[in-house]
Formats: sequence, C-alpha cells, structure tokens
Amino acid sequence: MKLLSTLFIFFTAGWTSIANGQQTREVSLHLKNGSVIRGRLLEADGKYQLETYDKSIWVFQREEVDTLIAEKLVNPNIRYKHKGFVHYTELGPLAMSNRASNGVTTSAFSFQTTNGYKFNQWVYTGLGIGADLYAVQTFVPVVLSLRGDFSDRSSKVPFYFLEGGYGFNATSNDVDSVRFGGGATFSAGVGMKILFSGNTGFTIAAGYRFQRSSVTEGAREKVEDFNRLTLRAGFSF
Repeated sequence: MKLLSTLFIFFTAGWTSIANGQQTREVSLHLKNGSVIRGRLLEADGKYQLETYDKSIWVFQREEVDTLIAEKLVNPNIRYKHKGFVHYTELGPLAMSNRASNGVTTSAFSFQTTNGYKFNQWVYTGLGIGADLYAVQTFVPVVLSLRGDFSDRSSKVPFYFLEGGYGFNATSNDVDSVRFGGGATFSAGVGMKILFSGNTGFTIAAGYRFQRSSVTEGAREKVEDFNRLTLRAGFSF
C-alpha cells in the first residue's frame, strides 16, 4: 500500500511538471532512516537524484527511500520572524485629485520610517515618523502603526497596515497674516513583503491616507482635508 501511495505521489508530481512545461520537479524525499532532503528531482530511473537549494547533488537508491512528496522549495536562508523588533522604511507617491487652497490640483510624496515590536504573526505595533510633501503644504506625521501578516509559510508575505496619529504642519510661510496648522492623520491598506535574507525583505503596499490641516488668514480659519491613494515601496528587517 505504501509503495502504491509513493508511486501515486510520484506520478502526480511528474504530471504536474509536464503540464507546467518543466523538466525538474520540486520534492521532499523522506528516507527510511528519518532524514528529509528537499530539492529538485533530476532523475528517478532506478535511483533518485536531487539537486538541493545550494546546488549540491544527492543520489539515493530506491530501497533507501520511504516517501516522495511534491513540495515547493523555500530558500533556507529565509527565517520568518514571529516575534521581536521590526523596522520599516517606505516611500512613494500620494496620488489623487485634491484641490488645495490656491486651486492647485496635484499629487504628493510621502516618506516614513517605523520601529516597533512584533508580538505574533497577526500583531505588530510601532511608532512611525515621516514627511508628507503636498503641493502647497508639508507635514511631519507621527503615527501609531498596527500591522499583521496573512501568511508565515512563504518568502512572499501579504500583510495589512493601519496607522493613526497627528500630522504637524511644517509648511514654510513668508506671509505673516497666514498660518498653517496640522491635524489628524490616518491610513489603511494592504501590501506584500518579499523576503530575501533572514527576515529582511522588500515591501510594496497600497491603501488610503487622510490628512487634516488648517489655514488661518487673519481671524478666518479654513479646514482642509487631503484624501490620497498611498503607494509605498521600501524595505523591512
């Protein structure tokens, strides 16, 4: 029965490989001595020949093998972090039509760095600071960040993010009668972290960002809301 099961798995792996137009198959080879070798199956005619991730070639006789299972290879240098310190640095455009106080309609640019602690796969909290450069106003947002990962079993990790805080207005102003003020800010979205070494990886994300500001001219105050689509790219470790 075990032999039939092994043959069935092998046949399934082979058929999948042919269907995908590949010459090799990614498998895990379970030996009768308890060892498990993962790699690309190069030969299965009378013996099993595997190429592991580091390009080493392993050869096993059929009588040494207990089970052969189709399995996607994962870079052994990647170590998903379930708990501990995590850093993010991201930048990108803040894109959407939004009319400013002087009638200018244009996009903006954002930069942010966040440091915090990851409690588990789903919960990371950190404090972030950055710079948002709009057409006629500049903000320094200070936010509390909440993040979490939807998966911990791949080098491509989808995640969510929620951020909220206060954007300090850092707009340069040469007119004494005009004053710029800051306001509440928050953002939310989803992204993808692509690991390449340990827990270090590239990040890409998209979502919504809100920033409130005020413009005071003499005794009159006007509140302005900036609503943007945020697109981010950066790195994390």
